[in-house]
Amino acid sequence: MSIFRVATLGLFLVSAGALHAGGDGGYGSGSSVGLSAATSNTVAKTLSRGFSRCENVDWVYRYDCYRLVYKRSGDKLRGNTAYSEAQKALDLVENTLSAAIAKNRDPGTKPKRRGFEVYTPVKPSALPRMKQQTRKAIQQAETILLRAPEEKQVYYARIADALNSNKALLRSALLKGVQPGSTAVRLAAVALHRLARLAG
Repeated sequence: MSIFRVATLGLFLVSAGALHAGGDGGYGSGSSVGLSAATSNTVAKTLSRGFSRCENVDWVYRYDCYRLVYKRSGDKLRGNTAYSEAQKALDLVENTLSAAIAKNRDPGTKPKRRGFEVYTPVKPSALPRMKQQTRKAIQQAETILLRAPEEKQVYYARIADALNSNKALLRSALLKGVQPGSTAVRLAAVALHRLARLAG
């Protein structure tokens, strides 16, 4: 075998090894396997943009919209063991929402189709409780990322920021409009009932 062929074979083996490890020893920017800034940014954008779009969905469908956002984000890491903690964090939120939606599904309201997605409705009375469960799950997900090995923190920081933004957006959305089934709505109904009695 000529020196040229030996050198070529050596370069091929080195390149293949780097790709298998995720590029740059497992820290490449464009590989589908291993830690990378590109992967972290993709997941973070999916979380941020998807959660924001859910604001345009009625409250009874919104938590299923949130669930699908976390499912899509988690799917981008599926099989990439370098992101095991991030995968666990995103799955935690998705599974929490799945369980809450299954428990509080409203059989009297039809599912809503939006594009290629179908959202399951929940009972209005369950919304305040689901809000608390969602915020708690996101907080737990943040904690999982913060407790990850130090060498992963730089890659998890972007995802953690997106989780924190989701939490802030959820709080902001609740301040802009009162959820059906909330204490404020019940008090308003009582007040209207009293006014109607006085008027009668």
